[in-house]
Amino acid sequence: MPTKANETNMRRFLAGSISGMYSILWKCESTPDLRLHLCIGIMSVFFTYPLEIIRVRMAFQTRAAHYAQQAPRPSFTSAFLQIYNEQPINPTRATEAVDTTHYFNRNPFLKFYRGFTVTIAGMIPYAGVSFLCWGYLRSRFLPPSKTDHEPSTPLADLAFGAFSGAVAQTASYPFEVVRRRMQVGGITRPDRWLRWGETVRAIWQARGWRGFYVGLSIGYMKVIPMTAVSFTVWQGGKRLLNV
Repeated sequence: MPTKANETNMRRFLAGSISGMYSILWKCESTPDLRLHLCIGIMSVFFTYPLEIIRVRMAFQTRAAHYAQQAPRPSFTSAFLQIYNEQPINPTRATEAVDTTHYFNRNPFLKFYRGFTVTIAGMIPYAGVSFLCWGYLRSRFLPPSKTDHEPSTPLADLAFGAFSGAVAQTASYPFEVVRRRMQVGGITRPDRWLRWGETVRAIWQARGWRGFYVGLSIGYMKVIPMTAVSFTVWQGGKRLLNV
């Protein structure tokens, strides 16, 4: 922000959202074009997202193995092959040959990108709300002096970071639930690509609005300490380097 007077809540949210798009993985400091930075971040996710799909499938296989005593131990290779070899079969003609013109058969690597758009979209509310809460709490409890904010303590940074992480996780968690549902779509609906609308409707019809927050307590256990430590180390580094 040019000055502290320009540091409004809306600008905090927008700055956090842009930072979230940057931090999807990384950005190239040598390129000055904002649009190019965003494209680089999205492309980095594009190349690493299949690993996320395989990780989710391995976790699902661990759950399935609980019911079969002789089930093989899930591995990266077995999960990869299971996803790659999933065949879209018409349930009304299960005994007939698989349609080789289906887009999953023509481009089998599309199966590794289920829920990709939800991942990209979910970074905006998560990062935006996180930086919004962080900036608001610092301006509310550490009022700015003539030059800058009053110096904070590590304990205050931990508290502000923990609260920011909790609010951001709550705001973005429905995206996480929709993403997970779409990622395992290869098991429930291997014949086609699950869309946003039908995935949201399925969750709503099953459990109502509570369905979008299933497992939120586990998310808190992961995100709250992670965000608290992240902001604290960031502020500690700034104090150490006097920036």
